[in-house]
Amino acid sequence: MLPFLKLQLAYAALSLVLTGLVRWGARKIVPGGRPLARAALTLAGVCAAGLALFAALDAAGNPIASLFIVVALLFYAGALWIPVFLLADLVRAAKRDRPRNRFPRLAGFALALAAPAVASYALFVEPNRLQVREETVPIASWAAGIPPLRIAHVSDLQTVGACDRERAALEDLRRLAPDLIVITGDYVAGPFFDTRPAEEAAHAFLAALPAIAPTVVVAGHSEGPDVRARIFAGIDLVFLEDAARDFDFGGGRKLRVAGLDPFKPDLRLPRAPRPPGTALVVATHPPDVTASLEGAGVDLHLAGHTHGGQIVLPLLGAPITLTELPRRYARGLFRMGDHWMNVCAGIGMEGNHAPRIRLFCPPEICLLRLEGTGPGSNRASD
Repeated sequence: MLPFLKLQLAYAALSLVLTGLVRWGARKIVPGGRPLARAALTLAGVCAAGLALFAALDAAGNPIASLFIVVALLFYAGALWIPVFLLADLVRAAKRDRPRNRFPRLAGFALALAAPAVASYALFVEPNRLQVREETVPIASWAAGIPPLRIAHVSDLQTVGACDRERAALEDLRRLAPDLIVITGDYVAGPFFDTRPAEEAAHAFLAALPAIAPTVVVAGHSEGPDVRARIFAGIDLVFLEDAARDFDFGGGRKLRVAGLDPFKPDLRLPRAPRPPGTALVVATHPPDVTASLEGAGVDLHLAGHTHGGQIVLPLLGAPITLTELPRRYARGLFRMGDHWMNVCAGIGMEGNHAPRIRLFCPPEICLLRLEGTGPGSNRASD
């Protein structure tokens, strides 16, 4: 069993214990005829217990302290244990009396059945609904009429161990046959007390890419330099950490890719002189740096990190994107002043302490067609 699954089973068991204890207390406060109120109080109590656990771990300087522990406890309580207890309360109430207003009871049954259904969809279906998003990006640095350049933008593999989704992603990349692959960081998702299965899966995934197309990788947030070095070892990758590489794909398609550090990017790098007719693509893990690229002559900024929000609510959008940019920039292709920015929702998900869920935000590979729009003939830069 993967270390990640062992950790999640432990959180599910802890969540059951907390839910049972809090529910016992809630029964003293809320009368038996109000099962929905008791369920809501139980959920709030589990949240409070989780926050207290996090605060205690954080105060003790324990390295596992993370708010995602609270997320895990709430997920298993809300998706499994509270619905079970709620159904039990509703069945007992239905046997005991027949209320004049049946709506609260029917609502309770609907909620108790819907919560596990939505959680199961988010856990088992949506994460495997891999999509390919295709976009066209005009490049003023290139002459109009040259053959388009096809870049596969991949982000946030964040694996915990080999899975069908990653194998499907490789199949899609082979089918798409891009000219260049760019991966914008985050390769493993823990748990970080034992990253061996995650490292092996990430290494195997990356090792298959150079046979498809030249592959550029940049650093992310989720793993340290030592883990990253083991993942990249022996693979023909172009690792850019505050560095740049020039490519010439022929037909006037000259390209410079600059990869920036995710924590302290060297913003002088995109402004370095480059040969005429060379398009500039900047690759970073977080998208926040995009405003600082204004005026640097950047054609396209590639970023990830947001996971598209990972959970997207109808009409409201993504509650959390882990970026200072407005939430609408969590996923997609956008014009940002004088350059384009593509934010990839990624292949993987948050891991380590967090359940591996997506909701209305499927994983994706981005295929970007870079098309020249500048003056000159298509032979101008040969």
